[in-house]
Amino acid sequence: MESLTKCWFTREHLPDRVRRHESDGSLHSTCRYCRRPVVTWDRRNWSLANGIDVSRLAEMAGGRVLTLIDTLSDYVVRRFTVAHLASEEEVEAYKLDLRAQYRVDEPDSALELRDSAPPRVRRGGKMQRVAATMRLPAALPGAA
Repeated sequence: MESLTKCWFTREHLPDRVRRHESDGSLHSTCRYCRRPVVTWDRRNWSLANGIDVSRLAEMAGGRVLTLIDTLSDYVVRRFTVAHLASEEEVEAYKLDLRAQYRVDEPDSALELRDSAPPRVRRGGKMQRVAATMRLPAALPGAA
C-alpha cells in the first residue's frame, strides 16, 4: 500500500532541481514528493501542471488583481481588482490597507496577499515592472 506524500497534506509542491523554461515564461519541473509535473510563473508558488489552474486563468483574462489566499487550505478567499486605482502608489496603499484589514502580517495568519502584476526590478535607479515572459536573443553570437 502506498503512503500519502507530504504535498498531499500541505498542498505545497516542491520542484526537483531539474527545471525547464518554457516560451510563456513558466518553469516546469517534477514534484520531489509526489513525482507529478508541476509549473510556476513566479518561481515561488508551484501547482500541478496537468489540468486547469484557475488562478492563473483569472490573472491572464481579467487584468491585474490582488488575491487573498488561505495557504493552509489552498483556498482563494477573495480577489480584489485594482483597475479603479490610477497609480502604483495608490495600489501599494490599497495593499497595505488590505493587509491590515485581513491581518495578513499577524504571526499566526495563514493568509497571503498576492499581486498578479509582474515583479519589480531596479533599472537605472528606478523600480520598473518587467514582463513575465522570457526574452531570447535575436541571434546567437557568431551566427550568420
